[in-house]
Amino acid sequence: MVSLIKDRLTTSQIVVQLFAAMVGVGILTLPETVGAKAGVDSWIVIFAAGILAMVAVSIMAYLGNCFPGKSIIHYAPTLIGKMLGTIVLLAFLLYFLMFVGTVVRISADVTKLFLLDLTPVEVIIIGMLTISSYLVLHGVNAIARFNEFIQPLALLLLLLVLTQTIRDTDFGRILPVLGDGIQPLMHAMPSTFFSFMGFEILLFIQPFMEQPRGAQRAALISIGATMILYVIVTILCIAVLGKSEVTLVEYPTLAIIKNIEVPGAFIERLDSIMMMVWIPFAVTTIVMFHYCASLIASQMLGLQEHRVITLYMIPLVYLIAVLPRNILEVDKWSKWASWLGVSLIAIVPIWLVLVYKWKKRRQSA
Repeated sequence: MVSLIKDRLTTSQIVVQLFAAMVGVGILTLPETVGAKAGVDSWIVIFAAGILAMVAVSIMAYLGNCFPGKSIIHYAPTLIGKMLGTIVLLAFLLYFLMFVGTVVRISADVTKLFLLDLTPVEVIIIGMLTISSYLVLHGVNAIARFNEFIQPLALLLLLLVLTQTIRDTDFGRILPVLGDGIQPLMHAMPSTFFSFMGFEILLFIQPFMEQPRGAQRAALISIGATMILYVIVTILCIAVLGKSEVTLVEYPTLAIIKNIEVPGAFIERLDSIMMMVWIPFAVTTIVMFHYCASLIASQMLGLQEHRVITLYMIPLVYLIAVLPRNILEVDKWSKWASWLGVSLIAIVPIWLVLVYKWKKRRQSA
């Protein structure tokens, strides 16, 4: 088991960790994904998906409080048996590895398209995996300090860049509210929820908290911040481009920033600044999932350290990242990973809580 004596995280660090895990590729693609199904009511779907994520993470925090100092790696086999517990953990491991591989590939493709057009995508993938592995090798405290430094800077720069789009907005484009009824919102809910995925790492990092009882509050704050950021970005994209144009642009957030013209500014292309802001968001998402995958594998194998496993995972993640031949295959892999993650999030925590309640009632009877 990883030492919980030296690896301690404050409540504020947990907020940043969860925010870093959730905000990544979705910041560029969410307006198009949700806009294609919910239109001008996209912001309503984001709020609804955020509330659903808050309910799910509250169940996870409750589980962690029932087993102080233990993660799901330890209490899942205790509750549902070694065999079923192992299957659940292997499913989480597969999900994390697939998620890391697809996020790395998407990040590399976007970076090549907008920033490093002459650099082979394989080189960018190796660079991202090198950064991720370096941080993961140094443990959760190093990851937390990195996120505490980079996330506020990246978020501040992102918001500053987004303010420059205000002059091109027409907020009349986000009206009428619920003009097409509730059905499009329900249809858009699954793909919108995908963009909040990342909070499930709480199942693995809650034992590292100095005050584990504060896990729920920290998680709710991080999801709330993510929800507000997504709503701001989505509303701006629709208000600038219109609901029809948003669905025709692959990366609407970059599209609205690319058209910004700042009179007298010495920086002409703000989309390059946006890319430099977005890359840290993508990298921190990769790091958190990479770390959780290493944690699962090392503790299931009974290893004292996760470092060796972290290195062994690099070729596997690289293979997952380069196997898709084009953007359509990448999208397909991403959806597989997302649906696997949603299935685990929806089923496993509730299942474990019910078993815990049942066993507790039997013991008190």
